[in-house]
Amino acid sequence: MNCLRMIATVLGLTLFTACSTYTVKTDYDPSIAYSSYKTFDWYAASKRAKGKGSGIDPLIDKRVRVSVQAVLEAKGFRQETVAEPDFLVTYYPVYQNKKYRTTSSFGGGYGWGSRRWGYGVGTRFSTSQVHKYREGTIILEVVDSRSNQLVWQGAAEGALTNLDSPENAQEQINKAVGDLLADFPPGPKH
Repeated sequence: MNCLRMIATVLGLTLFTACSTYTVKTDYDPSIAYSSYKTFDWYAASKRAKGKGSGIDPLIDKRVRVSVQAVLEAKGFRQETVAEPDFLVTYYPVYQNKKYRTTSSFGGGYGWGSRRWGYGVGTRFSTSQVHKYREGTIILEVVDSRSNQLVWQGAAEGALTNLDSPENAQEQINKAVGDLLADFPPGPKH
């Protein structure tokens, strides 16, 4: 029975790991002239920021910031740290405890009989386990620096899940940030 539980657990974790991905969702204010944006800075570095740090893991924080800055600069935006930038960027992680269930069924049987009649005996049993994990989401926000209003927001749900090594973490964060900012700045829809 312990062997069967171990097999069920390994299969469940393999399926969970293979199927775990992140989902990107974005929303924005369509009345904003995003084409006028040329410069950015981090919201926490701005004079408009209020409060202190949020207890973010410093390694995750660095990875996300480096990735966001690289994507924005690749899109032609320039970080402005002296004068007031056109927009401010901030992000924060959100973690939720989640769970999933795996169920494994095993069975067997035996039969005997003659040409016209037969008898059989069978048995079947199932084992079910609940697995817990922590799902991490990256929330990325863009604030217009003149109005101090949120104008764009994106979420990569699950992007901070299954970060099992520093290399994997950087790769997954880079991909998630790239996907988050793929359609930023939003343009006219055709």
